[in-house]
Amino acid sequence: MKSLWMNITEKSEGNVIDFSVNTNPFGISERVRESLTEIVDILEFYPDSDCGRLRGMLADKYNISKDSILCGNGADDLLYRLIFAERPRKAVVIEPTFEEYSRALRIAGCEVIHYQMSRERMFDLDDGVLEVLNQDIDMVFLCNPNNPTGCLTAPPLLKCILEKCVQNDSLLVVDECFMEFIPDWKGRTVKQKAADSRKLVVIDAFTKTYALAGFRLGYCISGNQELLASMKGWGQGFGVSVPAQFAGICSLEDKEYMEKTYIFLEEERAWLSERLVKLGMELVPSKTNYLLLRSPGVDIREQLEQKRMKVRDCSQFYGLGREYCRIAIRMHEENKQLVLALEEIEKVNRKKRFASK
Repeated sequence: MKSLWMNITEKSEGNVIDFSVNTNPFGISERVRESLTEIVDILEFYPDSDCGRLRGMLADKYNISKDSILCGNGADDLLYRLIFAERPRKAVVIEPTFEEYSRALRIAGCEVIHYQMSRERMFDLDDGVLEVLNQDIDMVFLCNPNNPTGCLTAPPLLKCILEKCVQNDSLLVVDECFMEFIPDWKGRTVKQKAADSRKLVVIDAFTKTYALAGFRLGYCISGNQELLASMKGWGQGFGVSVPAQFAGICSLEDKEYMEKTYIFLEEERAWLSERLVKLGMELVPSKTNYLLLRSPGVDIREQLEQKRMKVRDCSQFYGLGREYCRIAIRMHEENKQLVLALEEIEKVNRKKRFASK
């Protein structure tokens, strides 16, 4: 079936190992996989336009009101709905980060102010960001944990950012699409705060955490009912399909899936990070399922492509150059192959450096 799909999409790349896509390395859960056949007989019916059962399960998980949740066709869908519902004139985007924020804002005619996190501080957000949050700012975008760095914003600073936004009547948008890769996410998430706030929106999705990229399923949380109603109006009537809702429900039911993910990522991230540092890579400390690397003067992306391995070129991220790449943490055998490939590349590059002296 997988080969059939590759033929349909014409994207077959043989045995390429793709480290550029940072979804859960375990793939979709067995609970989802085994249960998809159960919905064949109901595919002729329209989906629940309100995603009632799914929203109820999310409300129970986060201990918030079901009315504070809006589901959509992935996080991108909700991002665009939010921006077109609010129509901001000026927005701050904390960089480097997911480029779709700035793209969506510009499409809506909004002026984008980029706040660049310092490379010298290993992209650790500091309180300097508070200086750019003035009364002229309508929206602020913060990815936490950050993509592509994997860094977390310190809770006290996040609290200060929200307080400044409330003071200035600005809307803070926090993207938590990678939050639940962190074992102590319950102490880090601001979903409960968002459910009671008119000035905070949290966007999340099943894409990364539960590896449901092909289903397109996301949700946002806010205590601003007028905003959620406006966002709903900017979307299509049946924006979340039956399979997507079903997959989301089954994913939430499978508690063991995320438990094994936490254990695996903690061990594998430490193992992979140690070996990359030994190879001379500049590594940003990550809390998630991916690592941001810097290899000055060497384009390891092209060299890895020759070995049929793909990593994420980070030159499209604001403030980063081609010396940066992002590597997803995959299963151990694949990660071992990556390390072996990088060791071979380092040997070749070392010989070239020696020969040029």
